[in-house]
Amino acid sequence: MADVTTTPNGNVKSNSSSNVPAADIDFGKVATDVATKWAITTEVSLLWTTSSEFSTLASAYKTELSSRKLIGGSRPQITQALKQLDNTIDDSLAYVKGYIVDKFKKEAAASVYSAFGILHQKNKYVFPKDRNKRSAALELMIDGIAANGFGTKEFGTTFWTDLKTKYDSLLNQASTTDGTISGKVNAKNTLKSSLKKTMNCLILAIKANYPDSYKAELRTWGFQKEKY
Repeated sequence: MADVTTTPNGNVKSNSSSNVPAADIDFGKVATDVATKWAITTEVSLLWTTSSEFSTLASAYKTELSSRKLIGGSRPQITQALKQLDNTIDDSLAYVKGYIVDKFKKEAAASVYSAFGILHQKNKYVFPKDRNKRSAALELMIDGIAANGFGTKEFGTTFWTDLKTKYDSLLNQASTTDGTISGKVNAKNTLKSSLKKTMNCLILAIKANYPDSYKAELRTWGFQKEKY
């Protein structure tokens, strides 16, 4: 499993069915098992930290993963809603282009499109794909509709104003969610680094205390490898 990534235009890409990497989940399980074992194995100790401190870190790590999963779970819904609005915008654009052609005639229509936020790309007149630019284009569309007397039409001021309000709200939700997820990932990585440091020291201590049977001892602690 892998974390989701966000493209510049707001789309989400993921190669997994979960928004938390399997490796992070597995690491959390190992850390929890090690914390439990260390709490009852008083003969193994480290001068610079304690089993209690490690247990606190392991618990905090698990909490960050759960929070990350909960918050990340809402992101695909926001993305899907944005895609649906994008489709509505693209479909509705044809009607406004029709209004423009009716008023300015086909020969002059192309020179007017830019005032409505419509761009010329790949021999087509379309809205920008980038979502922040698309939001700005929606503002131009609303202004162009009003300035050219199309406000009362079916795809007039009310239609495009409502569409922009919904679109901007979803963009804000996406941005907020992505920012929160980023913070959770950073917190998780910081905790993981601290846990790894302690776990590697514990592995060395176990090897020193159980020179002939350390491999079996590591397994009883929950360690899945000899270095993290």
